[in-house]
Amino acid sequence: MGPFKVRKEKVNKGDLKIIAMTYFASNKEINLLHPESHKIFRQMTESIKVGTFMADAKGNLFYVNPAFAAILGYDESEAILGLNWADQLFISDKEKAEFSKEMEKLGFVRDYEIMVTKKNFEHIILAATCTYIRNDKGDMIGIQGVVHDITQTRELQENLRMEKLKLEQILEFNEKINTIHASDELVKYIVEKTSQILNAEKCSLMMVNRDSHDLSIKSAVGLSEEVVASTRIKLGEQIAGRIAQTDNALLVKNIDYDKRFQGQTRTSYKSRSFMSAALRKDNKLIGVLNVTDKSNGEFFTELDLRILSVIVRQAAVTIENSKLYQELEYLSAIDPLTNLGNYRTFVRSLDQEVNRLKRYSGALSLIMIDVDNFKFINDTYGHLAGDSLLKGVSEIFRNNLRDFDIICRYGGDEFAVILPETTVEQARIVAEKLRQRVEEGFADQKVSLSIGIAGYAPSLSRYDLIQKADKALYASKRGGKNRITISNP
Repeated sequence: MGPFKVRKEKVNKGDLKIIAMTYFASNKEINLLHPESHKIFRQMTESIKVGTFMADAKGNLFYVNPAFAAILGYDESEAILGLNWADQLFISDKEKAEFSKEMEKLGFVRDYEIMVTKKNFEHIILAATCTYIRNDKGDMIGIQGVVHDITQTRELQENLRMEKLKLEQILEFNEKINTIHASDELVKYIVEKTSQILNAEKCSLMMVNRDSHDLSIKSAVGLSEEVVASTRIKLGEQIAGRIAQTDNALLVKNIDYDKRFQGQTRTSYKSRSFMSAALRKDNKLIGVLNVTDKSNGEFFTELDLRILSVIVRQAAVTIENSKLYQELEYLSAIDPLTNLGNYRTFVRSLDQEVNRLKRYSGALSLIMIDVDNFKFINDTYGHLAGDSLLKGVSEIFRNNLRDFDIICRYGGDEFAVILPETTVEQARIVAEKLRQRVEEGFADQKVSLSIGIAGYAPSLSRYDLIQKADKALYASKRGGKNRITISNP
């Protein structure tokens, strides 16, 4: 395309305020003021959907097509003629300067993105392709360009980007929660990650209480401790209680205009938009996950609701799996008859205490206990009587030891008690207390204990410490039973 030659002519307002333009191509002049040429030009530019404009050297628009005017929110082209094109397209002087800098590099820009405010103050995104208009001497005497609205395209691209980001966050969420087995840690992570993924300032996970048939907050983000501690919602009541009894996730964009919840207020929340979804596994209600107060005052969307639905499905499965895991852990660590720690728990706990004393100074004692004449009781009164005796002895131990003392069933009728921060002499007092309580604790039969005690020394391994306590125990049995023996240092 050759250069445009522009000469100004005064035109009355209301006419198409266009400057006499002459286009040179193949040495053939086409004057747009000529009726035939003007008609062709009008047909070409005014029928297309992209906006076209021309402005003089001062930036004043002398031609725009209807599409350009419509893009900026004007009903007629004439309404925008004479205005400064840059003022129409740029919000700030900084953006104008950046555009001018790009134009000066090559004399044109192609698909330059501009955030524009329309006449009605709506924000849109335009892609502009512009060139300078020069005379036959090469002087810049104006600017011409085309623009098209790419707002929907950019919004679609942003939505796709956000969906990709959310998908990555959900995959990370699913991967992480499958590695968390501690109940408190798991629900805390679910709430914090849900709040992050959905850009919610407040999020709470309410768990169902089977005995009271209500919901209470297990973990929350953005709620006060007082609210967390005091909130109780009956199933079927309020919004969370109603959601608990359905299979559908709930999206409320604005509660003020939602007929389902007219008259219900949420005064503790800043926004009127929120979402809730029930956690279910095999039709079993686990709880309700709630989110509200989206960042920047925005409303939650259908995409947010789909994401919440994915989260609650995975969270429900993981919480149930966590309960099963904890039950298996419990069963693998607890003796089913006495509900005391089993041999595995004893070894693991003693290793921990020994390793602790290798790093820090302190005392540790181990008590080994055997129920005297237990085989005779079993053979005479039967195994049920023997089991009952072991349960009774275990209960006495629990009631007469500290919370942090570790009591385990070592095997058969033998028990082990690990006493952290306890000297051998202090352990002897504890052992004597246990011996007396057992001796007094069974009215219908005489029950006694043989006890051996060993204290930890830095040179001892876990195996050595057990051996010393075990030898002391058998010394008590050989010495006549119903007594306490302390191992030599």
